[in-house]
Amino acid sequence: MSGVITKAIQILDVLLPQGTEKEMSVTEISKTLDMPVQSVHRLLASLAEHGFVSQNAKTKRYKLGLSIMRYGFLMWDSLMLRTIARPFMEELSKRTKETVYLSVRENAEGVYIDSVDSPQVLKISEPIGLRLPMFIGASNRVILAYLNPSLQQILLDGFDWDNVPALKPMTRESIEEELEVIRERGYAVTEGEATEGTTGIGAPIFSYENMVIGSLNVAGPTIRFGEEQLDKQASLVIKYAARISEELGYRGRRRSR
Repeated sequence: MSGVITKAIQILDVLLPQGTEKEMSVTEISKTLDMPVQSVHRLLASLAEHGFVSQNAKTKRYKLGLSIMRYGFLMWDSLMLRTIARPFMEELSKRTKETVYLSVRENAEGVYIDSVDSPQVLKISEPIGLRLPMFIGASNRVILAYLNPSLQQILLDGFDWDNVPALKPMTRESIEEELEVIRERGYAVTEGEATEGTTGIGAPIFSYENMVIGSLNVAGPTIRFGEEQLDKQASLVIKYAARISEELGYRGRRRSR
């Protein structure tokens, strides 16, 4: 399998544009890579099926497909997210006086990729790189709520609901009901799911493609999150998550579910 992947990557490399768009025939690719024509043809068919290459209907020559561009933009979004979000996170932490986290999805888990600590003595301080299933915690659940429905269902199907690593009992049914609530109000709130005595408020961050690519989260001791304070903090989290989204090129039209 690793050999097949290596050959597929070699084909993609040879099709990389050199200043202008490049198109090559199966025979040209075969000669350039010293690879059997049949192998090249088979690999190109698989790559084309997934959009990584496309064939010119007239010339029958191949070039890189739109999937390469899509993954490239997603990677760019990920690299830009932390840089763009940081000043907004610092400002949000000053206004809320709580710890602020930036999270992204990696497969079936949510990961903290940056944080700004609360200035208060009693505060929440989770490590960067902390991973939890996508349905645990406000920062993760709000991302899950806005994912493409088919991807969302794949993730929900893949979780081990008999062994939920949370401090509170959870079921798939209860999570699915809450995802609907999150989409209606625009943010998620959780209490004591991963760390006892803590409350988190998460709002989604969207890319220029109107896809959810992360979340902004304010977290602190539950004793500081009464009803009035929670509403105030939620409004601020939504506001700053929206400002980050705007900087990434999002213009307020989420993909329909």
